[in-house]
Amino acid sequence: MTDQFFSKIAQTAVPYAWEKGVVPGMFRFDCNTLTDPPACLDQFLNDMKRKCPINEYGDPDCSRLKALIAVYEKIKPNQVTVTNSGDEAIDILAKTFLDPGDKFMVTPPTYEMFQIQSQINGGKRIDIPLTGRNFRIDKKEIIARCKKGRVKLIFLCNPNNPTGSVIHPADIEEIVGKAGTVVVVDEAYREFYGKTSVGLISKYNNLVILRSFSKFGSIAGARVGYLLANQKVSEKFDAIRLPMGVSYFSSMLAERVLEDKNWIIRNSGEIIRERTKLAKVFRKLGFEVYDSAANFLLVRIGDKAGEICRKLKSRKILVRDLSNQKYLEGCVRITVRSKNENKILVCVLKEILNEK
Repeated sequence: MTDQFFSKIAQTAVPYAWEKGVVPGMFRFDCNTLTDPPACLDQFLNDMKRKCPINEYGDPDCSRLKALIAVYEKIKPNQVTVTNSGDEAIDILAKTFLDPGDKFMVTPPTYEMFQIQSQINGGKRIDIPLTGRNFRIDKKEIIARCKKGRVKLIFLCNPNNPTGSVIHPADIEEIVGKAGTVVVVDEAYREFYGKTSVGLISKYNNLVILRSFSKFGSIAGARVGYLLANQKVSEKFDAIRLPMGVSYFSSMLAERVLEDKNWIIRNSGEIIRERTKLAKVFRKLGFEVYDSAANFLLVRIGDKAGEICRKLKSRKILVRDLSNQKYLEGCVRITVRSKNENKILVCVLKEILNEK
């Protein structure tokens, strides 16, 4: 088939460089997943055939899950849109707010799917890079750029992936109030930070919060995310999204996670404690470790970053090599996992550093 049959976007598109799936025998410090799902899922999985009639379609509106999310987020069910992963949520956002040629704004280095999905839907990217050693947003430049030219959509990630840096809630509110456009705040890692902008939804109709069960819920393989916005905006999301996008099985898994809020609190707390320990160890090893409010650490190793990543992989440990990316030269992103897994990582890393 010749290129004339493909859209202009498809002609130049390349597959996203995504992490591989489950790799038997490998320790996954590369994709920000958690070690173990909540114990309540064990019984559910055992009873799956009885509780989850997989031969039938599920509720296209995910009504029960919506209600549980609303309680968890302290908002109304009609302000919730359940999606097939946070990535589908980004696609829905682009389709809802962007026409071909419209401008969207990102703050690199940040989550790449913002730009990928927006550009596939015809958006034109504007970069306002994070600044300084701690990767802070340039609030004044964001607002000024929006006032200078028509920007239809702003993506902010709080905490930010892959840096772990945060945006103060007051700064987010100022941007939402002054930018004059739709502001999306990705809070996928919120449980490891403790602060949220969800409360601003009732005050601003141009604010959307993006969430995912992949991190705090430890069910990345189920692919469940959601969007939070005022009722009118949420109705538009429902009109754009695929009606049966979230499987019956995935929806019920997410429901079980929200029914065990104590596990969410315990698990997030353990990750935060392990994050502090790992950061101290990496600094003692001579690495520069950036402050993080997520379930990962951005570590600047330097010229040997790629070599160390390869040696870790040869010892069945995967980390995310970012050393060749703009703004992140010499850096590696390392997921904070269980206490035992973290000990194995540190032990192997020390062995590599002691090699002659």
